[in-house]
Amino acid sequence: MKTLISIRNFGIRTGLQITFYCKYKVITKWPYFCILILALLFSNKSYSQIIQDVGGIAATVHSKANFKDLPQESSLSGNKFQLNTYDVWLPIPPVKIGRTSIFSNLNYRLMDFNYDNETIDDPNRIERIHEIKSVIIIRHPISSKWSILGIVMPTLATDFKKSLSFDDLILDGILGVSKKFGTASNLEIGLGVHALHSFGETLITPGISIDYRSTDNKWLAQFYWPRLNVLYNVSPNTQVGLAGSIDWTRFNLKNYRGYSVKEVDYAQFSTIHGGLQVHQHLIGGVWLQVQGGMGLLNRYELFDSTQKTVNNFSISNMAYGKAALSYRIGRR
Repeated sequence: MKTLISIRNFGIRTGLQITFYCKYKVITKWPYFCILILALLFSNKSYSQIIQDVGGIAATVHSKANFKDLPQESSLSGNKFQLNTYDVWLPIPPVKIGRTSIFSNLNYRLMDFNYDNETIDDPNRIERIHEIKSVIIIRHPISSKWSILGIVMPTLATDFKKSLSFDDLILDGILGVSKKFGTASNLEIGLGVHALHSFGETLITPGISIDYRSTDNKWLAQFYWPRLNVLYNVSPNTQVGLAGSIDWTRFNLKNYRGYSVKEVDYAQFSTIHGGLQVHQHLIGGVWLQVQGGMGLLNRYELFDSTQKTVNNFSISNMAYGKAALSYRIGRR
């Protein structure tokens, strides 16, 4: 979904962070916009990133939920499911050409949907979604305060129920700039233009990111649509704060006829996570991160080949808990 969840320096999977959400329908179109802001913010921090989790593993467990807005003939009615998400992210050694720095990483996510009644055979039932994403960030400083950013984010998302094709590939591209403010350069603002192409559709969106660090290093705040991350350093080894995000994934399907007898070609699952987080230093560069809260305004939307909605199912709220082990550079 594109769940989220957690590269904080070289990638675009982040910890769950508080989301400001304006309009219910924006989940359908604005996840693209989310990717822009998220990648723009984290790419700015190649040298001074507040949180630098360059590698790790994470598991997120949700409480049981059920689909809503189902037609009467649907066999999924009353069949609750539980979503478990597993993430692994690894950095690729950076490359420097003159003043230009190139960073990249590799992310894998498995979204696993487990149903009370696994014997029900329904083509609309979502089961396992695999995401493989690479993020390549090119940063070129043009002064002590300004930098030019170029970001490429190819993503492979599939349920592996059919052979892979170009429709399983989502292409992202970002061009942006960032500027640091203050004598301590503790405020950074980024602007950029983002283009995303998937299933024959290209979407271009603008974005803004704001990153703040107090001069005493007690408070850390990151705001970028649709994410807000606030952390307070209780001690050099412990951080507490708020967490939230819009997490989504778009993926190709084995084409079939839906309830409305219209052809279904691809789907999108999205959820908003919001809650509390605790980061605890363990040993060396290893940190334990624990989060807990609610998944709200969950949706599962099906589309045809012309990007028109065939079915749009809401999903009941889901409590969640997440645990992650990460390797963090820059802090011990």
